[in-house]
Amino acid sequence: MVCGPTASGKSGLADSLADGLERASGYRTPTVVVDSMQVYRELPVVSNQHRDREAELTGVASVFEEWTVARHKEAAERVISGTQGPFVLDAGTGMYLNSIILDVDLAPKVSGEVRAKAERRAGAGDNPRRETRRIELELAGADERGSIWEGELVYPTAMLYVRPEREELDRNIAERSKTIARDGAGEVSEVLRRSRELGVNPNDSVEQSIGFREMAAYVRGEATLQWAEQKISSRTRRLARRQMRWFDKLRESVPEARVEVCESPRSEKAASYMRGIIEAWQ
Repeated sequence: MVCGPTASGKSGLADSLADGLERASGYRTPTVVVDSMQVYRELPVVSNQHRDREAELTGVASVFEEWTVARHKEAAERVISGTQGPFVLDAGTGMYLNSIILDVDLAPKVSGEVRAKAERRAGAGDNPRRETRRIELELAGADERGSIWEGELVYPTAMLYVRPEREELDRNIAERSKTIARDGAGEVSEVLRRSRELGVNPNDSVEQSIGFREMAAYVRGEATLQWAEQKISSRTRRLARRQMRWFDKLRESVPEARVEVCESPRSEKAASYMRGIIEAWQ
C-alpha cells in the first residue's frame, strides 16, 4: 500500500506501483482508493479524484446517501477477493485503512433516532462526534469493541509512507486549494440545486467536508472566493497533520509489515522501494 497525507503525491506513486506489479505479475492489479471523500461521484474536483489510471472506489456513491467505514471495508474486500494477484491500496483516510488491513471488529450502525438522542446528550465538547458515537453505542446496547489498532494484519503488507517536509506539503496544499476554488464551484452548485429539488441535504460528512463547506458558502453568496480558498487551505493543513499522526502510529503498530518512509514521491528511496516490490513478483 501507499499512504500519506493529502497533497503528498501518494496517488501517483500508487498508480505507478500498480502498473509495475501488473506487468511483473501478469495479473490485473487494481488501485483501491481508501479515502472517505473520493467515493462521492458528484465531487470529482473538490475531492481530487483526477488520476491517469483507473482506480477502484472513486465516484461510487451519491452525496445524498451515507457512506461509512463498514461500507468502504466491504467494498474494498469485494475488489480484493476478486483479484488473483497483487493489489495496491492508495490510502489517505486512516480509519478506513485500519478497518481493511487489520482484523478489527467494527461497531454496528445505529438508528437515526438513537443518533439524535446521543447528539443531544453529547453537547459541544472537545470532540462531539466521538462522544456522540460512544453514547449512541451505549444507548443501542452494543457490545464493547476493541481498539481500531488492536487487530493483526489481514494481508501480507508492504507499506510506502509518503511524509513530505512541512513546507513542501503546505505548498502542495495551497496549489490544490487554488484548484478547488477555481474549478469546484460548478459541481457544488449542482449539488445544492439537486438538494433543493429533492428536498434532501447531502449527508453530514459531505456538508462539513473540506472544500464543500467553503465552496457552498461562496456559491450561496455568503463568502468571497478568496476567503473560500484560504479556508480550504488552512483546514487541509490541519487535516494533513492529523493524517500524518495516524500513519506515524500505524507504522509503529504493524512491525510485521515491510515499511519505508520517504519525504518525496520523486525520491530515489521511493523508487528503490517500489522496484523491490515489483521484482518480487517477476
